[in-house]
Amino acid sequence: MEEFLAHHLEDGYICQVAKQKYKRLWIAAGIAVLLFLGMRQLPLYKRVEPQPFEGAYWYNPYEQVHAGEGRLHGEQVANGGEQVANGGEQVANGGKRWLRANFHAHSNAWGGLTSGRKNTVDDILFIYDSLGYDIIGISDYQHITLEEGVWENEQTGSRMLTIPVYEHGYNIKKTHQGVIGARKVYWNDYILPQTRSQKQHVIKKLKEHGRLVVLHHPDWIGGYNKRDMRSLTGYDLFEVLNDFWISEDLWDVALSAGRPVMLLAGDDAHNVFKPTDIARDFTMVFGDAGAVVDAPLIPESVGGGDELCLSVAEDVYKALEAGTSYGVEVTERLAYGTVAQKRAGLDALPVLESCRIYADTLEVTLSGKARKFCFIGQDGRMLKEVEGMLERGEDGGKGEGEGEGEGEGEGSGGGVGVGVGVGVGVGVGVGVASAFYILRAEDTYVRVKICLPDSTHLYLNPVMRTKTKGMKPLMPEIRKHRLFTIFGHD
Repeated sequence: MEEFLAHHLEDGYICQVAKQKYKRLWIAAGIAVLLFLGMRQLPLYKRVEPQPFEGAYWYNPYEQVHAGEGRLHGEQVANGGEQVANGGEQVANGGKRWLRANFHAHSNAWGGLTSGRKNTVDDILFIYDSLGYDIIGISDYQHITLEEGVWENEQTGSRMLTIPVYEHGYNIKKTHQGVIGARKVYWNDYILPQTRSQKQHVIKKLKEHGRLVVLHHPDWIGGYNKRDMRSLTGYDLFEVLNDFWISEDLWDVALSAGRPVMLLAGDDAHNVFKPTDIARDFTMVFGDAGAVVDAPLIPESVGGGDELCLSVAEDVYKALEAGTSYGVEVTERLAYGTVAQKRAGLDALPVLESCRIYADTLEVTLSGKARKFCFIGQDGRMLKEVEGMLERGEDGGKGEGEGEGEGEGEGSGGGVGVGVGVGVGVGVGVGVASAFYILRAEDTYVRVKICLPDSTHLYLNPVMRTKTKGMKPLMPEIRKHRLFTIFGHD
């Protein structure tokens, strides 16, 4: 009997040990599966170290923009101008001009569940057409509303080029992106505050689904920070100007880290019937106005796909990517104006006529007068200010001044003078239409910010050093850690 009980107890002990062993194996297997799934959900990318622009050459995004070619709204551009839409502008046959564009506005998509519920697509198109815009994109959340095409106002005959865009992101920190030339919506996002690698992963996937990736309102609610700007790569545009927030400082961080990202400006309009939501920030794109006019129409405001429409849209994408564009922050004086008042104010703004590099000199010229030119470089450092007719360098001292109109002392009537008070305009002559900066060996990039007499600001894309003549510096490659390459993270 005792032997039987001893044998029975021994068998029970062995079974218990076996069960515990299998339990541990199952726990280990479960942990392995969770780790694998975690790796699939938590991509890890290598940090791309900051590397300021370098090289013997300067890349100038405005090299093809010459004085007289950028005018619009009633001004003669070149020989044999052709009448086109939006207020009777004159453009040269087959020539280019500055096109007014907005790529950030919201309609009543998703049954009005998202902000933008008061705007129909036609409301947005009619209002932006009335404001004299040439290019429009409706950036609904996770939804492509328009395709490449041309929309015509049946009442006025004016037309706008439509671009497929959407805004990606539904996370709590407003880490949003825009996709311009969108082909397909990417649905994945990380709802909680995102790591750098998660932000990098989203950028990578969005680039696979569209032509250009924009970081929307980067500095708003901490969506992106300075460490992100020094590390992230693979995106194309930076929304410096947004009605909710200006992200100029972060843009300088990205540029200083060697990221050749160009500027975008947009209203981020959620209610086009609210005056302060429209025509506050917009992008000027140097493009072929004639192609916009000649392109076929899209049915019922939505449609497209025609080869010519795709070609014209691609020209816009290339201009944005190359930086042949600039941003405009409209004066607050027009914030509460009517559509007609806003249109008149926008049409009256001077445009960029040229931005050229002669030997070691960067010269910027407008079609009208400015109150101040600011030349800004590495780490956002102010390199030079040209205020009115008086220039100030880094040391805050007085330097050479040049300008048009009446002046006091030497250099009046548009000449160049030296000394205190030289070239200071009076009466109608106040302001200056051009300014220059002598490029230095230590400069990696130089961008220009222009303040107009009515406090409107123009933000130009930077000229930047490059190793290859005429080529924009390359964006650093996105690189995943090997562990996540082995595990096949897409």
